[in-house]
Amino acid sequence: MRPLVAFFSGFQPDRIAGPFTGGAIVAYEVARRLGVKAAYAEREEGKRVFRRGFVLKGERVAVVDDVLTTGKSLMETVRAVEEAGGKVVAAGVMVQRGDFRTGIPFKPVLRLDIPTYDPSKCPLCRAGVPLKVPGKGKV
Repeated sequence: MRPLVAFFSGFQPDRIAGPFTGGAIVAYEVARRLGVKAAYAEREEGKRVFRRGFVLKGERVAVVDDVLTTGKSLMETVRAVEEAGGKVVAAGVMVQRGDFRTGIPFKPVLRLDIPTYDPSKCPLCRAGVPLKVPGKGKV
């Protein structure tokens, strides 16, 4: 958390926002350490929105997530902040797995080079190796 707290402090956010669920935990802790409010973007009708009385209008908001693979959840949260009238000043994640580029100042705490495949191009899928999900067995 410390690298995100240090990074965001330079942008003086009023609030830290993250996608529910994993990003909400990071948002809460970063906000607590910065002494600002947190907010969580939840799915509603196929997009992320702020419910539960969160008002972001006119606020400077830093957006966080736990793990970034494609950046979809992070960018959905950025759009939700903007639609709620907030201004996104920075973004960050605990773990960045995939390539990600945006015009927003961005900080990953850790970068991991873990390939992500479309199922049609996955070498294990092509070889017929069954997917194993921890706790669920074969899928």
